[in-house]
Amino acid sequence: MIQLNVEKLLKARNMSKEKLCNSMNISRYNLNKAIRSHNSISYKYLERILQNIKLHV
Repeated sequence: MIQLNVEKLLKARNMSKEKLCNSMNISRYNLNKAIRSHNSISYKYLERILQNIKLHV
């Protein structure tokens, strides 16, 4: 299982959620739903989040 704290990663990179949403072309509501959900996240969103915050796994 992979656990990411997207909010901490954004803060470490001085990036706002708004900027991430704009670069991913999704709403802030959908981003929050994706990162706060304790169930699962689609690979599509996971890949886009990691690319946009420039985290290489």
